[in-house]
Parts: sequence; C-alpha cells; structure tokens
Amino acid sequence: MLTRMEIDGFKSFANFAVDLPPFLVVLGQNASGKSNLFDAVQLLRRLASAPSLFDAFADTRGELAELFRRFEGGARAEQMKFAVEVLVEPEVVDPFGERVTVAHTRLRYELTIGLASDSDGFRRPRVLREFVRPIPEKDDAWPKRARASREFSSAKIRYNRESVLLSTETDAQGNRFFEIAQEGDQGRTRQLPAHAAEATVLSSITSAAEFPLLFALRRELESWRFLQLDPAALRKPSSHEQRGDVLSADGANLAKVLRRIERATAGDYGSGLDDIAAALAKIIRGFSGVEVEENTARGQWETYLTTRDEGRVSARVASDGTLRVLALLAALHDPDQRGAICFEEPENGIYPQRLRGLLGLLRGLVTDPSAEIDQYQPLTQLILSSHSPVALTALDRADMVIMDWFSKVADDGAGRVSRVRRVPPAQQEFEFNDLPALTPAERRELPGIDLDEAKRVLEG
Repeated sequence: MLTRMEIDGFKSFANFAVDLPPFLVVLGQNASGKSNLFDAVQLLRRLASAPSLFDAFADTRGELAELFRRFEGGARAEQMKFAVEVLVEPEVVDPFGERVTVAHTRLRYELTIGLASDSDGFRRPRVLREFVRPIPEKDDAWPKRARASREFSSAKIRYNRESVLLSTETDAQGNRFFEIAQEGDQGRTRQLPAHAAEATVLSSITSAAEFPLLFALRRELESWRFLQLDPAALRKPSSHEQRGDVLSADGANLAKVLRRIERATAGDYGSGLDDIAAALAKIIRGFSGVEVEENTARGQWETYLTTRDEGRVSARVASDGTLRVLALLAALHDPDQRGAICFEEPENGIYPQRLRGLLGLLRGLVTDPSAEIDQYQPLTQLILSSHSPVALTALDRADMVIMDWFSKVADDGAGRVSRVRRVPPAQQEFEFNDLPALTPAERRELPGIDLDEAKRVLEG
C-alpha cells in the first residue's frame, strides 16, 4: 500500500508531497497535474522491475528530456527525485516459489535519476542515488492517521528492523557504489558500482530468500496499476490464450477475468460475479445481471449483460460508461487483486446523480485499516482522478485532495508547478499551530484550502 509520495524534478512537480489513504480522489481541472501524478506512480513501478532505465522510461508520455521539470526560459531540471513510503505485505512469494515472512513492513524508498553525457555525446539516464530504510515505529505517523485497528496492526504492521537496507556510498577514491545490507542470518552485504548505473538496484532483487524486505518492496511497486480502459477492447471476447490473469490496462481480457473470478469464488450462494452484478445494479438503472459465455469452437469467452429494458445483450452493444464501471468493479472484486489501482475520471458515462453512489461503492471495496482484516487478505488501494465538481460534494474530506498549479520562484529557477491541498474536515481555516515556523510564502504552498476555493478551482 502506497502511503506517501514525494516528487521533485519530474514533469510539473517541485518539492511535491502527498499522503495517500487507501481510497483517494484527486480533484482538479485538466492540466493541473493529475495525469502527471499517475505517470510518476507508473514510472516507479517500471523502474522497480525494468532491465534498464531506457525500458522503464519507454512507456512514459513524452521524450526522456521532456520528463525533467521545465523552468521558464526553457531550462530543465538536472535531476528527478522520488520517495515513497509503503506498507508491504507480511509474506511474499518469489518466482521460484520461495515463501518468506517479512520482518518489517513499513519501508521508505528514495530514488534520484539524472542525465549524464557519454563519450558519444548522447545524454543517458543514470541512477544517481538509491536508498531504502525501514520506518521505525516511533517515527511512523501513518497508523494513527489511518486509524489502524488493533486487528489490522497485528495482521499487517511489523517493526523488527532499524538499519538501512540499501544505500549509495562513496569510497576514498571518490567512486560511488550501492551497498545492499545483509538481511537476517543468511546472505552477506553486497556492493555494486554506481558510477554508470543504467538500472535500479531494486530491479536486480529477484529472490525473496536473500533479501526478503527489498523483494517485498519490489513486489509492492510492481503491483501498482494504471487502468486506461478502452471501450473497444472491453467489448471484445477474450481468447483462451490471452496473457495475464489480472485485468490488463486497457481491459482487453475482461471476459477472461470475469470467468476466473466466477470460478475462483463459486459457492453455495453464488459467486463474485453475482457481487459484481449487484454492485453494478446500484449504479446503472435497470441492470440485473452479468454472465460469461464460452465459445469452445473459437476458444473464446464473451461477456453478456442483462437489463430490464433490453434483456440479455452482448457487451459489444453495451455503453462505454457501463463497461468502464463493470471493468473497474471486476478489478476490485478480483481475489487476486493486490496493490494500488489508478483510474481517471470515473464520472465518464455516469449520470451525475449516480456518481455519489459509485464513489461510495468504490470506497467500500478497498482495504480499511480501521476494520478487522485477515493476515492473508491482500492490501487493496484505489486512487482516482476527477475534474467533476459533483465529486467534491460526494466525498468525505479525508478521501480527497485538490490539485492545481501555481507559479513558483525558487533558487533553482521559476516555473509552473503542481500542488495538492486538503479541505479541512470542518471547512475551518487551515491551522498551522502544529507546524514549525514558516515564511508566508511557504505557508501559501501548504495543503490548506477551503471548500469555496476548491469549487472555484474545479469550475475554473
């Protein structure tokens, strides 16, 4: 579970930070930076596993140089920095079937990437710094902020390590190297040269046996997904040979996923497919059922929907909005789902008066740290973006942030940057009593915004 993210030097972000609950809606106008936030999440996911930085950056919108923050006048930031704080699962299984218990589940990961010129004159991305440390219990404010129950804490939160897991050091000759600390009684400290690192150290951790905490961290980052559902892909049947068990980014394997959910959850009182249908019926007027039919001759599964007005129809003729909601519900009802899902504009194709119900429904499908939870129940998180003013009135204050942009002038140059602010629970003026002394300019950048200003931001 992603609980905090910090970004500096990537796209529109400068000294940006946001705390993320299990369910969060990022509200803001177009071009405020919402998509850039999702791009950062997905870039970190790829950096944790891609064989090279080039592969990790390949699927990010824009050319490599354009991903570094731009200042007024055209200059670019020299580095991009990321930091995330996460809650990892207390048990992980690696690709070789090794099942390992994780001794410390609250971790902080920091990564700095820059561009370096090679002898051929080309600018190439390099890992300049990589750092992982356990978050000690005495410094960890997240459980209190999340109102973690005793049962949740017992099942998911562990504090049994204090020393750094991964650091970037410099030897007496000025050469940089990565140092991977030993975990437990097995293994040994490992050092890797860092002067021309073209991949993250985390991407090299492939076994849970030697470095269980680092492997659990990699698994957490790899679990983050950005669903960019394509209605045309959602309408198509799924082939038996289609790759991927969980829902793909475009939703092309929706029928296959629904079929697997039905089989995995079948019982005396129905299956997860019935739960999905019941949830969809609360949002789509007249909806009553969803089925998956197999065409053995073609080796395909096809989705069928039943409505009061049209009867049983193929997904090929269903509306875009219905298919998007169906796919999102399928992802969240999937027993194999774990990690964070990012999803843009859930209001698309939904009647405004139904948006409140949809958001409330989605809120109930993610992990609730304040409730009881089984140790083996996977952590599930949902991060939505929206520009709908309706969402502002449909959400609890704790479940949303307002994103906009402002012109920032600093020592490293001026430019337009994104920021997030929270609406205080009682809409009172933001209090700074518990914060250290700040300049007026710094106070203006802190996350405080009243409800009226939030509405103005969304309505332009």
